[in-house]
Amino acid sequence: MDIENFISQTISCDSIIAVETIQTLWSGYGAIVRYRLEGQTCPASIVVKSIRPPKQTQHPRGWNTSASHQRKLLSYRVEANWYHIWSKMCAEDFRVPICYGLTSHDRVYAAVGAYDVHSPRIDSDSAAIILLSDLDAEGFPMRHQRLTLEQTKVCIEWLANFHGHFMQDSPQENWPQGLWKQGCYWHLDTREDEYLAMPDSSLKQSAHRLDALLSQTRFKTLIHGDAKVANFCFSEDSSRVAAVDFQYVGGGCGIRDLVYFIGSCLSEQECRQHHAPLTSFYFTKLKQAMINNNVSISAAAVEQEWRPLFGVAWADFQRFLLGWAPDHHKNNDFSRHMTNQALNRLPQDTA
Repeated sequence: MDIENFISQTISCDSIIAVETIQTLWSGYGAIVRYRLEGQTCPASIVVKSIRPPKQTQHPRGWNTSASHQRKLLSYRVEANWYHIWSKMCAEDFRVPICYGLTSHDRVYAAVGAYDVHSPRIDSDSAAIILLSDLDAEGFPMRHQRLTLEQTKVCIEWLANFHGHFMQDSPQENWPQGLWKQGCYWHLDTREDEYLAMPDSSLKQSAHRLDALLSQTRFKTLIHGDAKVANFCFSEDSSRVAAVDFQYVGGGCGIRDLVYFIGSCLSEQECRQHHAPLTSFYFTKLKQAMINNNVSISAAAVEQEWRPLFGVAWADFQRFLLGWAPDHHKNNDFSRHMTNQALNRLPQDTA
């Protein structure tokens, strides 16, 4: 369906004007565009995420595999389900865009079960349009690449509120419906190509053990799955934040989001110096979020299970990095130190 036709069918307005392309999607799978609307009852502007997979895929680092293509297509289905069903459950203290409407092949997505890498293949011409509120216009116009400690804490509090709201104790097999059963874009089951590309090492040999520790926790929540600093939108004074890009949202251990976020916004030296107090800050805010949401699960039990997994999650991301882009700046001395520490602490009876 044509984007402007879909906007006019979904939102009552007198005129629709494309203002700017905010960004193109990874590997040329579409674009995010801001539109100005005119009319008495419509928002002044909206953001449209249109997914149109290319006939020939391109990847900045050469990962043009069938598995990569299918993972991306699944991720957009998951994101549509997120906005169609789950985003309505979000509150002001873990702000996300409002979804005005979405479509695929001229019909709305429905939640159809927990996706995994073994789901049926999606046609390469799969397309979607998602109409979202404009966070810039709603008071979140700022973007940052690096953060101060206070700005970092604002985002960590968002993560804690998000995780606390959706906390589960031994969730049922089909939870969370319509999303990734295992959230997180780099988890091992979806990254076999990168795993095979790794040189042999103790980390590669331990990859499945690390993954099991993270994926088989008793306590699970919804994790954002791609919680890097670029996916957070800040208020003018950076005291409030909202999150975008929910292609890899799904079930999991919240520590994965925390580790990835810290590594995305702080320097190597800052990670070394502040990761421990920031982890404590996260658990303090997670406990408060669970209380505020009347979650009848012991926050102390969650912390007891999750806190020791910080190094495990860091090593798990290092595993992905060494297969995907071993020359990446995040492959640094601190990450190698955290990885070695995690490997040395692995239970020997799980070998």
